[in-house]
Amino acid sequence: MSAQSSPQDTSEKDRSIWDDTETYYPLFCLADAPQDYFDEINANCPGQASWLEISSNTQDYPQLLSEIKSHLGKDNIPIPFLGSTVPSVYAYFKDHLRQPEDSISHHPFTHFTFLAVDAECFRPSSSDSKKSSYTILLCSDAPDFHESDDSVRLKTLRLPIPAALEDLDMVEGLLMTPSEVYKGVFEEVNPEVLRIQPPAWFFPKEPIVDYPSEQVYRRSTPAEARFRKKQGLRIAETSQQEEGNASE
Repeated sequence: MSAQSSPQDTSEKDRSIWDDTETYYPLFCLADAPQDYFDEINANCPGQASWLEISSNTQDYPQLLSEIKSHLGKDNIPIPFLGSTVPSVYAYFKDHLRQPEDSISHHPFTHFTFLAVDAECFRPSSSDSKKSSYTILLCSDAPDFHESDDSVRLKTLRLPIPAALEDLDMVEGLLMTPSEVYKGVFEEVNPEVLRIQPPAWFFPKEPIVDYPSEQVYRRSTPAEARFRKKQGLRIAETSQQEEGNASE
């Protein structure tokens, strides 16, 4: 089935049209999904997030983009990863889709996070007709708590579609860890805190002359963002451990 059906509400993004300014979350179909599954994704996808079914498995990047664009808005598009596993599509994501580690330029695809759909995603997850009955796999190798400094580990979360799509940008933006999403931890982002101490995707460039305690920031490379997030997690873990010791 085609994953690129256009939303009924024309005020939303037309997901059947390629947008060179967008950064897309790759979606890998490991099973053939019914059309109403994609309808539910479209109905629950936040306006700021865009997903794109990966309908080619070529290893030539220009050809990959050309084939994906040619399939947009069409029915019965190829499902090249049918029967594949999450580890295998993760390898493809790393080798052929994700933003390069040392790049700060715009890239069509996300770096840490992608989506996958297997046969279990179509099984009802709730008997409540008012809730989403389908799940989706949110997959991310973003840094998390209790990981060593040199580890890069894929976390795969099976979540109801609305819950997964709601937190996509928080995970990719390194504002929440995959484990926090899985536990249902809600973090309200304080704009003033972000102004003084921007998240990992922003790298200190130089201090502001009139405000030496503040700095000018540029966008981090993915490698820099991963490093800065790991630093923040180590600080948080040390603080939690010290608080625990103090309470004993």
